[in-house]
Amino acid sequence: MRLSHARRRFAYALDAGDARAALPLGAYKKLYEIEAKVRDLGDDERLKIRQAESKPVWDELCAWCDTYQRHEPPSSKLGEAIRYNKNHRIALGRFLENGAIPIDNGIVERLHVRAALTRKNYLFAGSDAGGERAAIVYTMLACCRLAEVNPVEYLADVLPRLARRVRLSDIGDLMPARWGAQNAAEEPPASQN
Repeated sequence: MRLSHARRRFAYALDAGDARAALPLGAYKKLYEIEAKVRDLGDDERLKIRQAESKPVWDELCAWCDTYQRHEPPSSKLGEAIRYNKNHRIALGRFLENGAIPIDNGIVERLHVRAALTRKNYLFAGSDAGGERAAIVYTMLACCRLAEVNPVEYLADVLPRLARRVRLSDIGDLMPARWGAQNAAEEPPASQN
């Protein structure tokens, strides 16, 4: 879930002339400011600061939405923003429960832009199974990019392993992030001459 999607809906309400949307926008701004401050910290420290600083802001924002929802027509821009926030409150607030979870998943969505831009080219993948296989390949390549793993090296090593029988318990070791960490540990240090 992206907090930026929820924030954007309040921006639409403000653009439509509803000045009440400025308060939730201020809360989202504060949440992102706190997130910028904790970006380079470890997961435990990030969670501690989120609990101390972000959670009160999030709770106040949710209480504000609860208060105004009763008085706002659901079809208004502010009503839509409030409803989106309430309907997705659990998913939007997950970053407050785990320091490793980002405030939104914008990085993952940007990885899928290439597939979205070429969507018309892939309307005819040959079959439903072909479309599913294309989706799997796109996902694997995006995971390689996130884990900073060379996709050619990864696929050259992993695909032959998958052709043989692989135990379900070993699948985790074949994921790009774990595969990259294992290969980095196995590489001999570069000789210095």
